[in-house]
Amino acid sequence: MQQLNQEPLWDEGISSFLYGEYARVEEPLTMEQLRGFATEHAVRIGDILETLFLMAIYGEWSYTNEAGQPQSLDEDALNELYAKGRLEDSDLDAFRGVWTPVE
Repeated sequence: MQQLNQEPLWDEGISSFLYGEYARVEEPLTMEQLRGFATEHAVRIGDILETLFLMAIYGEWSYTNEAGQPQSLDEDALNELYAKGRLEDSDLDAFRGVWTPVE
């Protein structure tokens, strides 16, 4: 019998934390908040952003740019983000919008 791969596509610990923070603050999460979470919990901001990207790709979360327009994220966008390796602050400037779970 063939087994299906049940491993999560993203970091479940980060995912659970983000859902919890969203519930706690009761508002969309900003890059400033995400940076604060990364610093406070000694997690790379790149890992948080990768988790959010993957959850957005698979319809669990959404990203809305700072002009209020929902943005479609896909694997090409994620690959482009990581094309040069680790993320730097300048890479994060492109994400001044907000992240929210899809209801």
